[in-house]
Amino acid sequence: MDYLGIAGFVFAATALSVLVYEHQADVLNGPYIEGRAAPQWIEPQWAAIASDFLQPLRELAEPVVAQINWTARSAVYFASLA
Repeated sequence: MDYLGIAGFVFAATALSVLVYEHQADVLNGPYIEGRAAPQWIEPQWAAIASDFLQPLRELAEPVVAQINWTARSAVYFASLA
């Protein structure tokens, strides 16, 4: 019974990631519309401080995230077929 719950959770998480990915990649809703401002999650003065502080961490994390995205792409595609 536990395995069924875990499999259901994995399927639901993968299906949700498919929806988010498709919404982000959609030309009408994504960041591709010219003149659309990017969302600001934090105040601009804190963004500059956070950017300087987190730059070394970002340089370390970006290759790892890129690898995970490339690996997870096939799983997301497989879930979208279901």
